[in-house]
Amino acid sequence: MLAKSALQSLVIDSWKTPPKLAESLLVKATNEMTKMNVDVHIQVLPHNTLQQIYKHIKTAFETRDVSLLSRYDINHSPWVLFDYFDNDKPLIKRWRFMNFYKKLTSDVDNYRFIMAFYNAYLVSYPYKEKYISDVQSLINSLFNNSKNKKIIRLSGEVLGRNTLDNNAHIKLAQDISRTGKIELELNNRGLLEGLSSSVFTLTIIKEYLSNIKDNFTLSSYNQKMTLIANLIEFSEQDNKLRYPELRIEIADSILTSLHDIQIQPVIKDALKIFFLSHYGDPRVELTRWHGVSEQSIRVFRSWLVEKTMEDFFNLLSHVADTQFGSDRHWRYRKRFWNAYLQKGYIEEAWFALGYKAYDQAPKFIKGKHNYSSLSGGDSRHSVLIMKIGDLVLTEWSHSGSYRVWNSAESAPAFYKKHYNRDDVIANCDHTGAHHGNESGGWQERLSTHIRDLTGLKVLAKDYMND
Repeated sequence: MLAKSALQSLVIDSWKTPPKLAESLLVKATNEMTKMNVDVHIQVLPHNTLQQIYKHIKTAFETRDVSLLSRYDINHSPWVLFDYFDNDKPLIKRWRFMNFYKKLTSDVDNYRFIMAFYNAYLVSYPYKEKYISDVQSLINSLFNNSKNKKIIRLSGEVLGRNTLDNNAHIKLAQDISRTGKIELELNNRGLLEGLSSSVFTLTIIKEYLSNIKDNFTLSSYNQKMTLIANLIEFSEQDNKLRYPELRIEIADSILTSLHDIQIQPVIKDALKIFFLSHYGDPRVELTRWHGVSEQSIRVFRSWLVEKTMEDFFNLLSHVADTQFGSDRHWRYRKRFWNAYLQKGYIEEAWFALGYKAYDQAPKFIKGKHNYSSLSGGDSRHSVLIMKIGDLVLTEWSHSGSYRVWNSAESAPAFYKKHYNRDDVIANCDHTGAHHGNESGGWQERLSTHIRDLTGLKVLAKDYMND
């Protein structure tokens, strides 16, 4: 919801090692069997009941004696075909079991059995197994040949979903790629609600995510922005990640696709909120980023440099609006450092807030923040710490001098929880006051110093004009 709210004003043209996917999703689906209605129509039985049915079907298969099987056993038997019970090999994987099962169910034509078979297939979706084509063919024939009135009414809808095709997950992921409307495409095929945690649904989403970067090359700019906006909205539910099993794939697909693209501000703001809310700030806490690629983390960290600078600029504006006389210098500092930000020269950025500024932070910082506290000086003051090339620099929210350290060894460390004023002023190699705002006096001196030590050049027209 947090990221969704940032997208409400958006109007765009249409259009280390985690568990394996199959294991984690199948466990989830199995654990939830007793509490979900699959595709609205079928109530899945409790696990202990399914285990009894499994034993009955297994015994009938091994003895070839089906006389003791009840109609209840047969109607619900699809739910015990694909899963492990008592650490035994799934029935469907046993030699000649499929032949046995086809004969067993050849005369079964009722709604409960056919829908149970269809939904059990979706929940387990063993797409890597050789027997899947036999399963798909059998379910297809059940729908096509049924004389049951309920099934006849449903048959066209179910078969029209293309969920029983060979490599169905790939084809449906391609459909989503064409429209960019992930929620709509899944919902139209009955794959949300009770089937939202099925292996079939999750495999489609994973396939779609794996192809986002390739799809970008075929999409217009507006289509790219729409695709990302739809994905952000879909990925959240009740202020949580909708699919935590896919948190790595979600992060990598979005961040690696966008690393070299100019992103619309409203989209980038929504992405920052999304990742900070569900993954955290990787500069201070990497736990929820575990498994995400280094490239993706670097991309997001670069966005956080922008956010930190924006937050500091907002702080300067807040100071100018609330404290008499402060407006005489804040806009010049904003112009100067924004010129370096726009050039991409600022590699790291962080700031610490005096305790009064910290209390007022919600007035000028969007959303949750992890910035540090600052003591030892005026409680209203805050300090910005930046890395440009090999230099570390500090800038103040109020009338304080800028400072430069030529190397990180003696400079203030980034991302500490707390700083004392001495931490951000001691042992600097260069310092200067902000004299000559309007004539560009201090700006020229500092930009020349940075250029001489790093080779990074910013022109006066860049930092003297908005």
